[in-house]
Amino acid sequence: MLGAAVGYVAGMFGVGGGFLLTPLLTLVFGVPLPIAVGTGLCQVVATSLVSVLRFRDQRRGEQRFDLVMLGGSVMGTEAGTRALTALTEAGSVTLFGRRIAAVNLGVELSYVVIFLVVAIVFWRQGKSGIDRLAYVRRGPLARLPIPPFVDLETVGLARVSAPVIGYVGLLLGFVSGLIGIGGGVALMPILVYGFGFSMQHAAGTGVLMLVVSSSYGTFRHALAGHVSLPLAMTLLLGAPLAATLGSGLTTRLSAATMRRAFSLVVLGAVLAVAWDLARHLSPVTSP
Repeated sequence: MLGAAVGYVAGMFGVGGGFLLTPLLTLVFGVPLPIAVGTGLCQVVATSLVSVLRFRDQRRGEQRFDLVMLGGSVMGTEAGTRALTALTEAGSVTLFGRRIAAVNLGVELSYVVIFLVVAIVFWRQGKSGIDRLAYVRRGPLARLPIPPFVDLETVGLARVSAPVIGYVGLLLGFVSGLIGIGGGVALMPILVYGFGFSMQHAAGTGVLMLVVSSSYGTFRHALAGHVSLPLAMTLLLGAPLAATLGSGLTTRLSAATMRRAFSLVVLGAVLAVAWDLARHLSPVTSP
């Protein structure tokens, strides 16, 4: 049931779903955080692959953007995976007079900061009445004059800096490897407000990068012993079909409604992670 629910949300917004799956595995089922991160990436492979096929049929998204991001995303995923391994081996730290595992502090604090910003941005912009699929305003990242350039014809953006897109992939790959998400949830505001994509095209862009980065991340985490294959297979029972149903919903919702819905889902994940972070804090005992 959890895999199906996360798959539906993933298909609807063009994200991998790891931003929901990882904290829920830890909070609801008590799965150790490194295992939740690695197994969550494994599930992201399936949901993002289904989304790629669905959005291709709907002609949503900009595949050139995905292709330029791929190299940076793989390198970033490797760096993020190594960072998670280092945090896992670091033991515990003291925070505000309480003891907490370094991996929980680093990963869950990153969750809260990143996704709280995402939720606030999309909620505030949800008041916009612009619902046109082809709406494009050239965002600040699309205006950076760093050659070489690439034309994003599907979304009507010409001469966009390829190095900027590559560095976006590097950043998202690092986040993917560190906290077990495909990177799509962090990519959405970058596409919409950084480059100027419509919400529908943003949902269809990045899913190819999700397949590659989450596949590589799953492989690296499996080598580190952070993937539970039985758990991943169970989660995948309902995820692909649910992702297909969710991706079909994007054609029936307005841009403003999608922004508000997306912000509420992300905010729910933030609250869950913040509660789990507080739960892991334990008083420091004197020797």
